[in-house]
Amino acid sequence: MMPRLVSFTMIAVAWLATSVSAATFNIIDYGATPNDDSDDTVAVAKALAACGAVGGGTVFVPAGTFIITRQGAESPILMVPSNTTLCGEGAASILQYPKRASESNFWRMLGHGPEGVRNVTIRDLHLDGGNTHPAYVKGVPEHNHGIFLYAKEAIVENVVVEKLLIENFSGDCVAVGYGCRNITIRDVAMRNFLRQGIQMGGGNGARDYLVTDCHDLEHSIEPGGSTIHVEHARGLQNVQIIANRCRRSLLAGGVDGLLIRDNVVSGRIEGNGNTNFLVAGNVVRGNAGATRPLMQFGYADGLIVRDNILRAAPESTQTGIYIWGKSRYNANPSRDVSVSGNLICCGETGISLNGVDGATIGSNRIRIPEGKKDVAVSRAENVVIEQTGTSEKSASAKP
Repeated sequence: MMPRLVSFTMIAVAWLATSVSAATFNIIDYGATPNDDSDDTVAVAKALAACGAVGGGTVFVPAGTFIITRQGAESPILMVPSNTTLCGEGAASILQYPKRASESNFWRMLGHGPEGVRNVTIRDLHLDGGNTHPAYVKGVPEHNHGIFLYAKEAIVENVVVEKLLIENFSGDCVAVGYGCRNITIRDVAMRNFLRQGIQMGGGNGARDYLVTDCHDLEHSIEPGGSTIHVEHARGLQNVQIIANRCRRSLLAGGVDGLLIRDNVVSGRIEGNGNTNFLVAGNVVRGNAGATRPLMQFGYADGLIVRDNILRAAPESTQTGIYIWGKSRYNANPSRDVSVSGNLICCGETGISLNGVDGATIGSNRIRIPEGKKDVAVSRAENVVIEQTGTSEKSASAKP
């Protein structure tokens, strides 16, 4: 009889676990009403709380527009519990701020409680921040975010954000920072963000971020920041930024273990203070009137730049790749640098090293105007230039 008892117990436990994981909480059942002027915040919060009370499940947002507002001083407004999938029917399932959100700050739509969160998926939704500002200027409410993951004294772990449309936020579409570990942001479309599209930071052991297949749509306002941005890294480790399409540049700094690969970028790729850093297979197109280098990296310690295509706009005076260190702000040089296999078409120097200790410049294809330098080196030590016969000079300044 004992084996049968054990078997029955195992089946019961498995059934219970399946029932919990399969539990679905439709926000309509908690009082949310689509496509009207009523405030649906409390109803959505009740559905999330009910899901958390049974240990997790799925909170479902059906097609329609649901109004979300800040009820008091809470931040975030909606707290997703552990072991939960928050999902809808794609772009037709809209969580939307009213326009008055643009008049005040710290409206953060989705996040977690002070205890942190684990094992969460947010997918197939449309988040609308209701922004009314036409451009970023000092004083706008720049902390109104779509998704906000940030825990100074807790852990945010195993979170997947995917298949979302996020638009019209006067802050960031997605912000990730303190305490975040194993975060995946995949297939997210963004539009009309005033600050950053995807903002990543570190602190409290933050590590292991993947951003892939994300892009910003054509904007009808003037964003103030980048499509993808890493700053305030505070010891952040292991960030992969792969196969994204960026209309507003890609900037990333302060990371130990950073991979920027196979992205298509309008503007520039820039990063300072990175260690163990690989930049490979990207396509970067400069913007008309731009003057900063197409790629710029400072204070790097272990940097490989290879197999990228860099093309400045016609009449541009942009440098192709600029690697630097030893400034009045920081005495450290960039160290252990390798640059090879790149195609560079620009209006100034192809590759410029300034304040570098230890670099190898391999074979690169460089097309620049007559009178400009393929490679320029200043304030540098232990530099080996292997490049031969791969440059093309033109009497025209057009790259």
